[in-house]
Amino acid sequence: MGQFVVEMAERVGRLEDEIGSLADETTELGLFAEDIFKNAAAALYEQPAEVARMAIDTARVCEQRHTAIHQKGLSILAWHQPGADEIRRVVELQQIAGELARIAEDGRRIAEHALWLGAMSDAELVRVGTDASLLLTQMVRQTYIEVRGVVILTTTRRKSLARRLLQEDAELGRLYLSFKAIVEQAISANTPGAPLHRLLLVGVHLKDIGDRITAIGQAILR
Repeated sequence: MGQFVVEMAERVGRLEDEIGSLADETTELGLFAEDIFKNAAAALYEQPAEVARMAIDTARVCEQRHTAIHQKGLSILAWHQPGADEIRRVVELQQIAGELARIAEDGRRIAEHALWLGAMSDAELVRVGTDASLLLTQMVRQTYIEVRGVVILTTTRRKSLARRLLQEDAELGRLYLSFKAIVEQAISANTPGAPLHRLLLVGVHLKDIGDRITAIGQAILR
């Protein structure tokens, strides 16, 4: 009987260690995604070649880390026979990692658009009105607030922070709709369209990052 109790305690300890390691790797993935976004956003305004390529290279690392996290989560579920609470935690971490990987992918695409635009984002938007340029800057700032917050959330799992991030994302949605309306109007008025189409896609990716952060917040609140 005593040996059985010892073995059970060891199994529980190993499972807790594995889940803790999975959580740490998920947080690290969030830090990579944050770096990608910061470099991609900077590439819209300055040194596009250098910082955009840094974002693109880091995105490849993120993809590899996400694959490793996914495989590790499946291994925990297959080998450790976790209870209901542990299963929920592993599934939560898998979902969070998936959303963080998508944030990294959105950042990579923003970096690619920035490379094409060649630090001319602001100049292109000023041609259609100062509001468009200001709105893009506000969207970038708002998205960074949410990205920084979600990295903290993956570590702390604070429900109050999750609720606040959901509220913050409503502001990002409002900014996106205003930006989209101005840019689409300029495109329909036959303003040279290729750069504006690129910038509209940047707005789409910023909005998508907000949607991914909302999904993480909702996962924490379940």
